[in-house]
Amino acid sequence: MQRRNRPLPFAAMLRSYKLYLMLLVSSIFFIVCQNQGSITSLVSNVAAASSGAVDDLPPDVVASPLQRLGPVANDGMELLYGGESDPGHGAEKIRSRSLNFKDMPVKMSTSAATSSSAAATTTTTTTVKTTTTTKAAPMVGNHETPKSSSDAGSMGGIKEGPFRFPVDTKQLPPLYIITPTYRRPEQIPELTRLGYTLKHVQNVLWIVVEDSENRTATVTRLLEEIGVPFVQLAAPMPAQYRKQKVKPRGVSNRNRALQWIRANATEGILYFADDDNTYNLKLFEQLRHVRKVAMFPVGLISKYQVSSPIVKNGTITGFYDGWLGGRKYPLDMAGFAVSVKFLHSRPKAQMPFKPGYEEDGFLRSLEPLELKEVELLASNCTEILTWHTQARKNPPAPALDRKKYGGTNLVQLTSWLV
Repeated sequence: MQRRNRPLPFAAMLRSYKLYLMLLVSSIFFIVCQNQGSITSLVSNVAAASSGAVDDLPPDVVASPLQRLGPVANDGMELLYGGESDPGHGAEKIRSRSLNFKDMPVKMSTSAATSSSAAATTTTTTTVKTTTTTKAAPMVGNHETPKSSSDAGSMGGIKEGPFRFPVDTKQLPPLYIITPTYRRPEQIPELTRLGYTLKHVQNVLWIVVEDSENRTATVTRLLEEIGVPFVQLAAPMPAQYRKQKVKPRGVSNRNRALQWIRANATEGILYFADDDNTYNLKLFEQLRHVRKVAMFPVGLISKYQVSSPIVKNGTITGFYDGWLGGRKYPLDMAGFAVSVKFLHSRPKAQMPFKPGYEEDGFLRSLEPLELKEVELLASNCTEILTWHTQARKNPPAPALDRKKYGGTNLVQLTSWLV
């Protein structure tokens, strides 16, 4: 008789599945036991590689946002720990973040730069918040509380105390660069050129004084972007002079800067660097050791194309300028510099509101001053280290058609224009 295949009872099927499962688990356990050394080695190699990726990084990549770069960083701004009270704890936090992926060393560099930038920004944007902006190292000494919300030439809103320079001032005398400026189409490009020149100069404080009632956001934004330590002031021209055909432009600005220096500086050299000039870096290094007053040539001035003291045998015998005008010191504004200590010895020295005679009037206010006391820079006045280049005058930009270009990039671009 032919046998029929009957299905196995349920209990028999369950026993078969249990047997198969036990065989599978036994096989996996056997494989794991046989390869335990390889798996452990693999895990150790991965961990070592991740840790080595961080340890192989340059020390400045890991630690730069967290440690002080000396007393003050190169740009005169003190760097703080990146939000951590304990530097070691902060470093460990960054290190632990770098263990996630094998490409973290590249990301770590970006993170370090961002953290460093954030630290510098946190330090510098809290210095002065009224009508005077100081982007630099913290002031030292006694500070006065701002008394006024406007800065039209008074001392209100100025924090007293000397500026803290990154390099010891006994080794590298500081420079106070005074730049008057006013709103015009060429203002931002000319300030940009001067600012990035000063970025190559050590121990410098840039005093930018606007001819306006208040400091403007456009100039503030540019100064912060350039990164040179700066003080931003506002000193509008008095109303009675604005009605004149020939205006004494920049006088109130420069006098305001002199006032600030008298209140906040005790040593160094001040120099009137207009934003429409071009400067050789050698000039700034030569300025550092001026004892009283220094003079030197300026190029592209008047019909003679140069304004300079006339020097014979190391002595000033006169002045060479396209317009003498009865001036005792017929020099360009960029053709002289003054020691801060000497300025303090002449407390009444200031610039007159007399067009064409600003330089002459200021130098006269420093008297008694003999020509034999004047120091001659630029290789005894045989070189031109500053030029009165002046950008081509441009008409104001026409108003943007916002109906046509609203919502486009042109709306933001026009904020840069005058």
